[in-house]
Amino acid sequence: MTRNITEIVIKLVAAAIICAVVIFQGSRQASAADALIVDLGNGIVQEKVSGRMWQKDKSKRFETLEEAEHYVANLRLGGYTDWRLPTIYELYDLHYLFDLHKNGDVQMDLKGSYWSGKKDGEGMVGSWEVGDQCEPSRTYYKKKSGYVRAIRP
Repeated sequence: MTRNITEIVIKLVAAAIICAVVIFQGSRQASAADALIVDLGNGIVQEKVSGRMWQKDKSKRFETLEEAEHYVANLRLGGYTDWRLPTIYELYDLHYLFDLHKNGDVQMDLKGSYWSGKKDGEGMVGSWEVGDQCEPSRTYYKKKSGYVRAIRP
């Protein structure tokens, strides 16, 4: 019995050490060279690897998918007119860059719910909320209204 308790304590201590290392590594600010997203200085940030461009500032809150779609259809930002609603997976990728501190000096307010593009004929609004695990993990929760963070291409 004592051996089982000792093994459990050792496993818990090892898990705590791993969590502390993950948290410490994640808390370091990425240098500009390590950043995977850059501010273009015109209201747009761009992912280095995928080339996707994001609207830096979120929109006002919209109550319906139609309002969100109308907003992106009329968005003129940085000389571009081909903005769209992101998928929930693209929104996740954006959050994940910040979770891993790969944003360099780019600052964006990611709090809140965001509209995403149509999936199976239906748009969605929700938020990627941080889980309670040691490493960055998020769960998607559907909501009733939200902001737009437009993306292109």
